[in-house]
Amino acid sequence: MAGVDARVGGRHSRPLGRGGPARAYLCYAIGLLVVYAGGLVAFWPPEGEQPAATLFLVLMFAPTAGALLAKVAAQGRIQWGRPGLTMLLGLVPVLAVLGAYLLAGALGWVREDPDVLWAALAGAPIAIFGAAISAVGEEIGWRGFLWPTLRQRNSFVRASLVMFVVWWLYHVPLVILGWYGSLAGLPAFTVAVAGIVLFLGVITDRSRSLWPSVVTHGAWNGLVATSFAATEGVERVPAFSGSEALLGEFGWLSAVVMACVGLGSVWWHFSRPLADGAAAPRPTLVSARANRP
Repeated sequence: MAGVDARVGGRHSRPLGRGGPARAYLCYAIGLLVVYAGGLVAFWPPEGEQPAATLFLVLMFAPTAGALLAKVAAQGRIQWGRPGLTMLLGLVPVLAVLGAYLLAGALGWVREDPDVLWAALAGAPIAIFGAAISAVGEEIGWRGFLWPTLRQRNSFVRASLVMFVVWWLYHVPLVILGWYGSLAGLPAFTVAVAGIVLFLGVITDRSRSLWPSVVTHGAWNGLVATSFAATEGVERVPAFSGSEALLGEFGWLSAVVMACVGLGSVWWHFSRPLADGAAAPRPTLVSARANRP
């Protein structure tokens, strides 16, 4: 692996400004935590009630606040990229989960309502777009700033580990408070997050854009998290029903599928490295610093 550049963009990457990555990371953490904590304080629900949607919207834009502070105060850089056909790659996880759900339905593990499923698929573009509006608040911070900044000096594996820990810790307080998912489903959610981190790392490295991750995040929140729900009257009805241990983003079906998709994408990524000067870095499991004298 010697001589292979693990940095995003290779020789085309621009270094961070004065203070280097440490200052950028510090500013990012401060901005994220201040908005996150501020949102909890400002919109903490009355005892016994669930929080309003406003709280979740504020928390989802906390990573963006961190990225913007790092950009302004530490000359950090947000990798926006351009929308393009690579955005369609963001649909791979949700399609894989759908296939697993259909198989589970055929095996009798879950119940499937074909009419609701067709309605959900017909309305999928709207559901994905609506969920992506809030998901972009996270992705500007995760795949727009944090991932490419990590990849400037770290291997894919090390960057993925840091991203996994940060993203997991970002969600866990809400799970513990009982506002998001369930403690019983936390192990499955953890596996799913690990798989998503790997998959999004690959498509972000390849596309040099945050928009494919926005599509993945929006599709996951709009379809997988709702078990492919469709609106009937004034209610959202899931197309798949059954054990909570199997369904949804805290279920083992989506967790196992996402782990397989993540590992498969990493295998593909490393088996087909891109040439120097291409749109994405040549991947390596070895940190770039290990190749320096």
